[in-house]
Amino acid sequence: MKIEKRGVIKFLACTCIGIVLFAVNIPALGKSAFSWFSGVCEDFLEPAYPWILMAFVAVSLVLTVMGLGENGFILKNPRFKRTFYKKKMQLVTLTVSLAVLVCYQFVPVPFLNDQSESLVGMCGDMFVFLILAKMTLPLISDYGFSELLEVFLRPIMKPLLKVPGCAVIHMMASSFVSVTASTVMAGEQYQQGVYSRREAVTTITCLTIPTMFVTMLICNTVGLESEWFHLYVYILAVCLVAGVIVARLFPICRIPESYAAERQAEEEPDHESRIHFALHQASNRALRTRYNPVDNFLTIVFSMISFIPYILAWGTVLKLILAYTDIMNILTYPYGLYLELFGIEQGTQVAPVLVLNFLDVVMPTVVLTEVADPSVVIRVLCITLSQMVYIAPLLLTLASRGLSSLKEQMGIWLVRVIVLVPCAALLYPVFF
Repeated sequence: MKIEKRGVIKFLACTCIGIVLFAVNIPALGKSAFSWFSGVCEDFLEPAYPWILMAFVAVSLVLTVMGLGENGFILKNPRFKRTFYKKKMQLVTLTVSLAVLVCYQFVPVPFLNDQSESLVGMCGDMFVFLILAKMTLPLISDYGFSELLEVFLRPIMKPLLKVPGCAVIHMMASSFVSVTASTVMAGEQYQQGVYSRREAVTTITCLTIPTMFVTMLICNTVGLESEWFHLYVYILAVCLVAGVIVARLFPICRIPESYAAERQAEEEPDHESRIHFALHQASNRALRTRYNPVDNFLTIVFSMISFIPYILAWGTVLKLILAYTDIMNILTYPYGLYLELFGIEQGTQVAPVLVLNFLDVVMPTVVLTEVADPSVVIRVLCITLSQMVYIAPLLLTLASRGLSSLKEQMGIWLVRVIVLVPCAALLYPVFF
């Protein structure tokens, strides 16, 4: 099996630059080069955040209205159609978020503007950070690093997690691409007979790990950008330990080993050595990849429509609920006591993240940005990011015919919540 030297050079050069850019703290700066540069850009643009966000939301609102009216311009462009066509709930969210921004900028409504102020700054930082990250993160994700890791991780999958070795690709997909892509892929492979029902559910619930991109965004949002690499390795370790435990507990252990189609045997790569094959895979991926900055920019701008207005609109509503009622605190008080049982201070204060995490993976930052102790923030971030219970993957799992039920998924989620807290608490001193 021939290895292209040009591909190996491209893989090594791009991956090393990416790792240095994102994961290596520069002593003179006290943070990584990417964190420093994004911080400079955010500080420069901060005064213009309300205007930038209003323009972004207003244009998105107009296009969503056009999509509801089945405008020809929207229907002819696949990207516009996918983002704006018949999005009624998106219309409501955009309308509420625009009202929040207009009040913040022009109308003195103290009780409302006091709660939305931090969210405007947070979303402005997200807007800048995500564009910069999307332009540079492909150095790690698109040039062979995931293919290299996949080859070496395959042998540990069956003994540890009771799934076929090929399931490692779902870990790579969720880490480097998106949780949604990983979930959809597992559901499709269950329907094709690659996995049994138990293996597919285990893959989705125990092998899905937070995307690097989202983790970087959240670290930046809570002011821990210099800790991103340590946090991500910590999350990976906690996810793996929790996955090994949960895969052996009820309800997963009771799921039948049934197949939706004729069972497909797992193919093992035929290669001279594992290192040789890993370099071959990484080299081929590096040679196939063509960097497209315009496409990267448009991809991230369109994807932000699904969560930045969401945070502005419903994040403000949730902050009002947290500020003026005790509903969230009462509902999550037992969880707060459970956190404190394992040494996580301010457990009852941060407990509402359990509910917020159902809405979206970014929503817990609404609470965590107000917590001063970084050790609490890091442990709670690890727990919430590892839970993987926000709406999108849950709905995708349930949509896969015959794969799982809401009752089963909620049972697995409850077990993961219980297991993740002690795992995160016990492993924290190892990494920090």
